[in-house]
Amino acid sequence: MNVHYELNESVATITLDDGKVNVLGPAMQSAINEALDRAEADGAKAVVLAGNQRVFSGGFDLSVFSSGDAQAALGMLSGGFELAVRCLTFPVPVIMAATGPAIAMGSFLLLTGDHRVGGPKSRCQANEVAIGMTIPNAAIEIMRMRLAPAAFQRAVSMAATFAGDDALAAGWLDEVVDADAVLSRAQEVAAEAASTLNTGAHRASKLKARKAALTAIRAGIDGLATEFTG
Repeated sequence: MNVHYELNESVATITLDDGKVNVLGPAMQSAINEALDRAEADGAKAVVLAGNQRVFSGGFDLSVFSSGDAQAALGMLSGGFELAVRCLTFPVPVIMAATGPAIAMGSFLLLTGDHRVGGPKSRCQANEVAIGMTIPNAAIEIMRMRLAPAAFQRAVSMAATFAGDDALAAGWLDEVVDADAVLSRAQEVAAEAASTLNTGAHRASKLKARKAALTAIRAGIDGLATEFTG
């Protein structure tokens, strides 16, 4: 099983766990979306998206890229960024629990949370340029929205790694706690949000705040075919 779902009062916890590094291939994307559907159906007032004990997510499934199937690769890219948009626009607060490294698409997904909790060694990195890949426009727009300007430039062009206080200062994380407290702290933040925020006002306000970024991310998704196969 790729994803575990648990509802505790009004907080839904979705845990990514493929037994490895939580690659965001088609199966994982589908499982996360199904869990988000379930959270909506259950009337959850906040969602926690967490990794396993090893990692938050290592990013896209590289075997799909190396398969030579351009349509499969494009579908995976599109699905990943559609998931990012869903998190950015989700009707209730989404709290990310970076239980370990967040790499490539894993790091972009992390950035879509309303609040992001990590540990001292929760490494955040867009490693594309280190492995010979050009970062998609949609990913660049997600980073531009959340990262401090200098960190954004280093993240994009230098595959810079951020952890601990550096990740906080850069904008990858909102708080750092002991590694064994990441999930519980994220659930605590989610419970507080569930009990104190007006859901309608929360969603309407974040959609206003993210309007320009969402427009740019959507343009990036719509242009993926041209960007990578055109």
